[in-house]
Amino acid sequence: MHRLDLPAGSTIRFTATARADVAPHQWGIEVFAIEASAPHLTYGSAIGGHDRDQRIDIPAQPGDCRLEVKSRHAVVGGWADDACTINEDTPGQLILGFSDASLPGVHRDDVVLNFVFKAPARAA
Repeated sequence: MHRLDLPAGSTIRFTATARADVAPHQWGIEVFAIEASAPHLTYGSAIGGHDRDQRIDIPAQPGDCRLEVKSRHAVVGGWADDACTINEDTPGQLILGFSDASLPGVHRDDVVLNFVFKAPARAA
């Protein structure tokens, strides 16, 4: 899981992309008001197979908030958490890679979650 703070009024353009040969995964995003124990927005989807590219525009929030992001891969009898790699972290963009850490070999991102942030316009 990865957590990030977002100032009030910011919007997010979110894309999820899965590799062509990836087994099914699930990604999830929960949006919490700062100091809240329960999310007030929840986004999530299965990804993989023929559905490899997804996009969501997360609207501006009235107050500061926290996003919690996770991805999981299919295992016998359910789902297991993916390992998270931060591929880019700038004020305007966050790119997270998720993969099954138990697989041998070279680390590859099974699912890439890309967040593009736009700060609120400031009055002149």
